[in-house]
Amino acid sequence: MENENDTLARTAHVFGVTDVEMEQRQALLDEIAAQQLIRRRMEEEEADRQALKEFSEQEDVDWGFHDQWDF
Repeated sequence: MENENDTLARTAHVFGVTDVEMEQRQALLDEIAAQQLIRRRMEEEEADRQALKEFSEQEDVDWGFHDQWDF
């Protein structure tokens, strides 16, 4: 028995596409969203790499050795 009130079927009917086309469209949209997420992560990693290149340990790190024996 086939459900005539299937949500996907109704949505496909409204948009004028078949169920298969609707599923393919949704799969394509999911793939695009995944690619955008990957691209965003790659951009963040590149920004981190650039920040590390600009970082100078000599000016930003206080090792604390000068006050180790001060009481």
